[in-house]
Amino acid sequence: MTAMGEQKVCRALRLRYGISHLELARAAGVSRQLISKIELEPSRQTPGHEKLLQAAFAAAAAQRCARLEALERDLERWQGKLFQPEKGEDGYGQ
Repeated sequence: MTAMGEQKVCRALRLRYGISHLELARAAGVSRQLISKIELEPSRQTPGHEKLLQAAFAAAAAQRCARLEALERDLERWQGKLFQPEKGEDGYGQ
């Protein structure tokens, strides 16, 4: 059992980097509930689940990097035009 105020590294990393249970679950290909249970229930903190979380964090980081690279490309494309209307495939600008 952990002392008051102590938390597992997986939770600390998730909170520090603003990663929700849902984002981590999607990256791992599992349910949000399972991620929560792994994080909160010591009986579920197995080497297999640790490996799953390690891969999920890595996938979440890679996904965020890809989104930030896309943002950088968009910012270059729209430099000096940020207040123009945009009608894109993503539904923004309407």
